Amino acid sequence: MARIKRTAPYTSTATASLPAASPSAPATSGASTQVGHTVRSSTPAADAEVRSDEAHALRFQLIEAIAYHSIREQFLARLNRFLTGLQVFLGTSAIAGMIDLVPFGPLLPLVASALSGVMLLVIDPAGGAREHRGLRSRLHNVLADIEEVPLSNELLRTGRGRMQRVAADAPPAYRCVQAIAYNTAVNAIYSEEAAARYRYKVGQWRQLWANWAPMRGFQFRLAVTELNREGNNT
Repeated sequence: MARIKRTAPYTSTATASLPAASPSAPATSGASTQVGHTVRSSTPAADAEVRSDEAHALRFQLIEAIAYHSIREQFLARLNRFLTGLQVFLGTSAIAGMIDLVPFGPLLPLVASALSGVMLLVIDPAGGAREHRGLRSRLHNVLADIEEVPLSNELLRTGRGRMQRVAADAPPAYRCVQAIAYNTAVNAIYSEEAAARYRYKVGQWRQLWANWAPMRGFQFRLAVTELNREGNNT
């Protein structure tokens, strides 16, 4: 697999190629065959395997989505604190006393204070952080519901439906942040040996601009694929 190709929010085709769920992952046992209904023969092992794979994929997608909203919430909350602090600092008398000591005069502090106020108004980082916090909380509740009771096909369908309702309320996604959240979910679930084969390569410059530019048209490649390509080129 060379890249993620999302057809819906929080849904990655890469999830299907992840390692199988660990032996410790919960799996439901098939229902026993009912006496007197030979036509309705059951296949407990096959049913349990399918449900286990689907549950594993849903858990991964939930953890990935939670990580995505956590990253966005943290960035917007920090941006809000920085802009608010800058605006307050530039509006105090302390900066007025420092104007004579700096070469650029009083114009630059006034411009910076005005720009920080405009960014607070236009971007509304505080409101964005609250929105992502609410979405993250709802996804945590979905994950908790899945973990609290024995797994069933009905529960998995309910979990997918609730996840889609959360996605319907989410703002447009940032592609690079999604890749970072995917790597976070891989690191959270698998050992380092297994995770190293499934993480995406996200360069430092893209990480720096991940929360600023949507990058929705960019396709990320697996880190292992990039290493093999570099090795072949050398």
